[in-house]
Amino acid sequence: MACTPTGHGNLATFTSNPTSWTQYKYNYTATKTAQTIMFGFTSDTYGIRSWYLDTVSVVDVSAPGTQLLQNPGFDNSTTALTGWIQYCGTTCGNGAGKISTTSCQSMNCYLDNCNNTISTTQIDFLSQTFPTTIGHIYTISFWIVDSGSGLNGLSKAYVDIS
Repeated sequence: MACTPTGHGNLATFTSNPTSWTQYKYNYTATKTAQTIMFGFTSDTYGIRSWYLDTVSVVDVSAPGTQLLQNPGFDNSTTALTGWIQYCGTTCGNGAGKISTTSCQSMNCYLDNCNNTISTTQIDFLSQTFPTTIGHIYTISFWIVDSGSGLNGLSKAYVDIS
């Protein structure tokens, strides 16, 4: 995968919004026996805006009590991500995603402030693959917030399902 925001956001794209913890929910019909949820984050030029992600959930609407993600709230992670794959973080300098224990919606959360530059957009990704049944409908939900100061229009988050 290329470390670029081009072609991302097939489920949702956020531009410097929301500025307080907000939950988003989407329904998705599985097209394969395994799907991947992916979040991409980029911050402003100076990395002083930050994205926080928490309590990600994927459930089959026919079995709503069964969580399909490992470590959906990041609470089983301390310094390393458990159950999630992170990539393209080397393009972000010190702003690559990490676990946070402050400013979270629950105990722990994922914090990202991947720095942009004026001439090129830096981005890093967080993903997890989960089992699905073709044709079943899945509810995908997560809590997200964009905080800090800085250039508003350059801070973006992308959500993809593939």
